[in-house]
Amino acid sequence: RLVEPDDLLAYIRQALAQGGPLAGRKVVVSTGPTREPLDPVRFISNRSTGKQGLAVAQAALDAGADVLVVHGPIAEPIPFGATAVSVQTTEQMGDAVLAAAKNADALFMVAAVADFRPNTQSDKKIKKTDEQWGLAIGLEVTLDILTAVKTQRDKSGYPRVVLGFAAETHNAFEYGRDKLLRKGLNFIAVNDVMDQGVGFEVDTNKVLLLSSAGVVEEIPLQSKTAVAERLVHHVAKSLNGS
Repeated sequence: RLVEPDDLLAYIRQALAQGGPLAGRKVVVSTGPTREPLDPVRFISNRSTGKQGLAVAQAALDAGADVLVVHGPIAEPIPFGATAVSVQTTEQMGDAVLAAAKNADALFMVAAVADFRPNTQSDKKIKKTDEQWGLAIGLEVTLDILTAVKTQRDKSGYPRVVLGFAAETHNAFEYGRDKLLRKGLNFIAVNDVMDQGVGFEVDTNKVLLLSSAGVVEEIPLQSKTAVAERLVHHVAKSLNGS
């Protein structure tokens, strides 16, 4: 029986990656949204599809890395050769990322986590009545995963390199640089999701890559695969001291 073309391509990519710039490195990639339940039917989430994070995972695999993907609810397949951990909530993603990052060389925090969750969850579907004027939902903040990673990293030194993402609608450079410094990141990839073809539910992206030294690269609008390759390139250079 002949091997399926997609499987054959995956094996070839895996073989070619053995001498890549991330060979022998452990890389953790978070991707997709998280969901914070209001009741068994409804939840708070966002428009992330996980495509950019999965592209980063594939690029890291192609560079020779041992890749673990922590993902929220997504429809796209996990790249061949990667290990996957599936989660739903921000707290679950935080637990999985922190556990995986304990001995990781690099963390790409690409996931679009929910920043808020309902402060109460009903164990039954909340019913609408004819007399009801509305529904007041109290919200509380969720775990700040990158802050938790920084605390763990300050103690252990791992992960050695952390790249975060910032999806903004305005003042993208200012907000991105502030997040980079507050969270102690090596890099942050900032995108303005108000620009056409950028961000969620599209196959393209445009990214401003920053480090504490300033602008590393302005990555123009192109496929998320091409963007991922540039991000992995810079992280590999940082790990390898070049």
